[in-house]
Amino acid sequence: MDNKKSLSIRNILTYADSTEGKKYIEKHLHRYRETVKLIPKKGRLSVLDIGTFIPLAFFLKKITKHKYTYHGIWKGEKKKKIKFKNQIFELYNFDAEKDKYPFSDRSFDLVICCEVLEHLGLDPMSMIGECNRILKHNGVLLLTTPNATSLRNVLKILLGYSPYFYPSFTLSTDRHNREYAPREIEHLLMEGGFRVEKMFTKDVYFPEKLKFNGVKILIKSILRGMQLFSKFRGDCIFVIAKKIGGIKNRYPVEFYDNIDHRNS
Repeated sequence: MDNKKSLSIRNILTYADSTEGKKYIEKHLHRYRETVKLIPKKGRLSVLDIGTFIPLAFFLKKITKHKYTYHGIWKGEKKKKIKFKNQIFELYNFDAEKDKYPFSDRSFDLVICCEVLEHLGLDPMSMIGECNRILKHNGVLLLTTPNATSLRNVLKILLGYSPYFYPSFTLSTDRHNREYAPREIEHLLMEGGFRVEKMFTKDVYFPEKLKFNGVKILIKSILRGMQLFSKFRGDCIFVIAKKIGGIKNRYPVEFYDNIDHRNS
């Protein structure tokens, strides 16, 4: 049997270098599984991975022949090399929402941007615009982010709690600054020169998700009874979007306030 075909997503658990790392991977394993399904397996694409998670990156190198470029952010040099499982990963250091990415126009076939958007606190369209710039025409953006309007969050609101998945302060910038609804993601990408080819949501963040099924059915029935929008209610939003042109609107009013549009 082909080793690439025999690899299971659960192999990522063996890549954890600490107990905490293993717990993190276990929590996100369902999301990794859905993400990997969306990545083309044939051909040799030029891929930028924004916010690289090395264990997942290592797994993707094993199951595809793509040429990957990796991104991280830290204080210090513009590039660094990390050795992981006897392979070298070279990471580029830049701020995904402030900096111009250090790549030429139309350099990539695919940009992977998983669980990054919700961490941006200043200018999300900057990242969307840079992804547009560095993607080839008809290039693809694969984006995942928590769903602010999930059934789980509807339940939180009904119980009088904040609907955020990750509202905690961490005494650092590594927190969720804004979580999005599926319709907002579609609009953000449209303004950024993309066409959404595929979008779905799924409950992937919590291994105990099956225990939530009874409550989900109840909330779905309530939403239907009120004739409210009941589609796209999973915990995580998964999007495949194709670049079809340049950025349309640098500062959409739905997302920005007090911006001088004359300079956009």
